[in-house]
Amino acid sequence: MPEVKRFIFDDVPLFHNAVFKHTPGASPVLLFLNKDDETVQKVELSGLTRDDCNNLLLKKGFYKKSSEDAEVPEKYRNGPYVEKEEL
Repeated sequence: MPEVKRFIFDDVPLFHNAVFKHTPGASPVLLFLNKDDETVQKVELSGLTRDDCNNLLLKKGFYKKSSEDAEVPEKYRNGPYVEKEEL
């Protein structure tokens, strides 16, 4: 699970509209929320690689910035995001 930890601490901060919330003792999961903050999909991360985790968010249409303070293009600032068939 070291790759998932690197994803959480190094990569999640680069994704626009992605937030890490620590839950002690819980396995890492990725929750996709709708505009009303209701969970629409839950993905267990413990069996994934860092690349798998990154590709999952990219495929879901999330924007990954080059640095934490980089500008986010207008089309990515608000959802809903459109799932991509290919990266």
